[in-house]
Amino acid sequence: MGVNGWRVMWVICVYDCPMTEKEGRHDYSVFRRCLLQENFVQLQNSLYVHHFPTLAVGEATIVRLRPLIPKDAQVAFFIVTDKQYGMTKEFFGTKPTRKKPNMPEQVELF
Repeated sequence: MGVNGWRVMWVICVYDCPMTEKEGRHDYSVFRRCLLQENFVQLQNSLYVHHFPTLAVGEATIVRLRPLIPKDAQVAFFIVTDKQYGMTKEFFGTKPTRKKPNMPEQVELF
């Protein structure tokens, strides 16, 4: 049984957090740490992605992160299928950069 690219989801988190005050910087760092603890991968500054086996798991993660969003921040969670994410085009300059994360390997038990 293969992976269905229309059921596998990616959640893309994009945010803008004001960091002019100490409290804002603290709230931002807490939110960022939580994204990393949830296994989001940083693609760019303020842009993180995570692969989920289903839409329900991705949405549950967003619900879990919702209370941690800093009060003055603007955060958007884009949910796209693996097929849609695979069609994204990324361009890199000449400097070495991180590459687009691959879908994690899944183990089939049966």
